Amino acid sequence: MSEDGFEEEKEPRAENAPPVTEQNETQNSKKPKHPKKTFHIEIFRAWCKSCGICTAFCPRHCIELDDTGSPLVAAPDNCTGCGWCELHCPDFAISVRQENGNGKKEHHEEETG
Repeated sequence: MSEDGFEEEKEPRAENAPPVTEQNETQNSKKPKHPKKTFHIEIFRAWCKSCGICTAFCPRHCIELDDTGSPLVAAPDNCTGCGWCELHCPDFAISVRQENGNGKKEHHEEETG
């Protein structure tokens, strides 16, 4: 009971749920972690008209405009491969490809279905 005479409410626990213990936490931390996917952003300068749409749509701020207003890949490690820059480029001047671990690049395609 609390100081004011009311019973303290405890969080309900599912009947079959085991209590969280240090052993459970260490077992979960031993699960193999998936390696981070890396992506390569390529900008085709001959096709690019420096409109800035790619920088406006990049949710991770991977692409920025340089001093002349041309896009450049400023933070390639932030890229999640969403493809927003590629999809919204009116000149098809951007390509996003997933790197397959041995330095080779694969075209980014979203799975459907």
